[in-house]
Amino acid sequence: MTLTASDNITDGQLVYLPPEAGDIDKPRFDPNPDWLSTAEPTLQKAAMWRWFSTHYEDPELTTPHDESGAYLFMDGGPYLADQVIPERFEGLVPDDVIQEMVRSVQAEVGNEWAAKPLDRFGG
Repeated sequence: MTLTASDNITDGQLVYLPPEAGDIDKPRFDPNPDWLSTAEPTLQKAAMWRWFSTHYEDPELTTPHDESGAYLFMDGGPYLADQVIPERFEGLVPDDVIQEMVRSVQAEVGNEWAAKPLDRFGG
């Protein structure tokens, strides 16, 4: 089975992660570090997006608000894209690709994300 990445994340390209990228059927995708470190940048971004999107979600989807409209993060958030992505992929993916990914993720929702609970996946 393959998984496509968001067109916005992969520069308008339809990208499929190969089997050697890791088990994309797991509720929380964790890319194979050996594959990731040698993959081309578009595949690296697709794998980083798959990892990020199985761990974090748009807070607008499920995060309650207070009276003023501010999010009430219940699971330790907000999780900042410009922190969690570099922390996870530094040393595996070139810094410029990581920064492109951070900018793409921020363009999707912003820098603040909520944790995605496993029970959403039935796990």
